[in-house]
Amino acid sequence: MFERIKKLFSSRVVYKIVEVKAPRPTYRWDKNTQDAVSTLVAHPGFVALIERLGVTKAQLETKNNTQWKKDLREADFLQSGIFWCNWLKEQVDKAAFKGSQPTYVDPMAEELAAFKELDARIERVGMANENPTS
Repeated sequence: MFERIKKLFSSRVVYKIVEVKAPRPTYRWDKNTQDAVSTLVAHPGFVALIERLGVTKAQLETKNNTQWKKDLREADFLQSGIFWCNWLKEQVDKAAFKGSQPTYVDPMAEELAAFKELDARIERVGMANENPTS
């Protein structure tokens, strides 16, 4: 009996075939492609599409949270629409906004380096050869 139950829950490999339409160009995700995609952040049309995606997601969430759904299928469609809007936004953020993140510099370290540079330029007269910043 346990062997029969074990057979039911044993893992087996299942292959699924996905058919793709024939003439399809393949684009490599190299440095040039990444640079081209990262320039979309400043494109007004791209910004408008991203804003429209956000508005669509907000509309779906509002409809899902406030309106009565006639059946589970409608609720499922709304929830899947919200999920795919989130997924698409994440993919766009990963691709387009990756290189445009600001880099932060510690202001204390930057000021200390500038102070040391200025201090090294000062010519001291009548003082021993001591470095006061070390």
